[in-house]
Amino acid sequence: MELNDIRGEIEKIDFEIMELARRRLELAKQVGLNKAKTNAPIRNIEVENRVIYRYRGFALENGMNPVYAELICKTLMQESIEEQALLPRESSVKRHIAIIGGSGKMGRWMGDLLKKSGHRVDIVDPSSGNGLTVDDCKWADTVIVSIPISRTEAMLQKLDSVCKEDALIFDIASLKSPFVETLKEIGSRRKVCSIHPMFGPSAGSMYDRNLIVCDCGSRTAVDEVVDLFRNHGANMRTMDVDEHDKYMSYVLGLSHAVNIAFFTVLERSGIDYNDMRSVASTTYSKLMDTNESVALEDPYLYYEIQHLNKFRESMLKEFDDSVSDVVEAALADNPQAFKELMDRGREYFT
Repeated sequence: MELNDIRGEIEKIDFEIMELARRRLELAKQVGLNKAKTNAPIRNIEVENRVIYRYRGFALENGMNPVYAELICKTLMQESIEEQALLPRESSVKRHIAIIGGSGKMGRWMGDLLKKSGHRVDIVDPSSGNGLTVDDCKWADTVIVSIPISRTEAMLQKLDSVCKEDALIFDIASLKSPFVETLKEIGSRRKVCSIHPMFGPSAGSMYDRNLIVCDCGSRTAVDEVVDLFRNHGANMRTMDVDEHDKYMSYVLGLSHAVNIAFFTVLERSGIDYNDMRSVASTTYSKLMDTNESVALEDPYLYYEIQHLNKFRESMLKEFDDSVSDVVEAALADNPQAFKELMDRGREYFT
């Protein structure tokens, strides 16, 4: 068979694969509709593991690499469950929800999600043009605060005086340090908690994404928030509000600092970006993909995340000390110190 004929056969098979993937997605949507009707959870880990096992077994039986078979399987399942997560899911308890800052990207995302569950959602945001103000939150049984970190404390205090006694109130800010005492004070006497979606408004759904729910003193508020998002496929982690920012000093602060330091070194190297790309290794390319996305983010938000976290100094000192240790180990004539750093890292990840 000639080379062009072989390529033609491959092209035909590619179309057949895509057609089968389309049919698989249609069936997955039917599964999703059934789950939505019965209010069943989006994810079923036991079923997912069985499907992965099936793909790996087929690969091993046919002389294929099971690692790549698992990647194909997970890609197909990801798309299927993302589609299922987008299907309307009626909540058993319908809420009247007001979103402060609901015209912002994350507020709008949250509003769309909750509307699909049958909740009434009012956007309280000057840019919405609907005339609603914070005072109108007195009619809501749930109020979500989706505004800049620096304005959140004052808004919570305002809502404390406006909202009805049994209203559920929570914010979605990336940091809690600047207003944690207010959260705990209000949470000691009414239904207040705090959440942190560990994803942005570009996410198609909550499926397999992390959602932190912070306990501010009202276990009832925590339970109601968990129930509100229970069937949207998120990985929910509950923690005390005082713990949140320590985790975020690493998850957000450290990851941002590492990326900013990385592209700052490159910018100062004097070597053109495309020139550097032409000799890139696999590791470098992976880092660059992340670095580019960080460089395009809002610098003022990233500054707030670094500057307003009360744990920033301890984390940044650890970062500074670690960079110094790497530099010292790399310059040493004996490789032992460098090896020890890598060994400890390997042990951490395993």
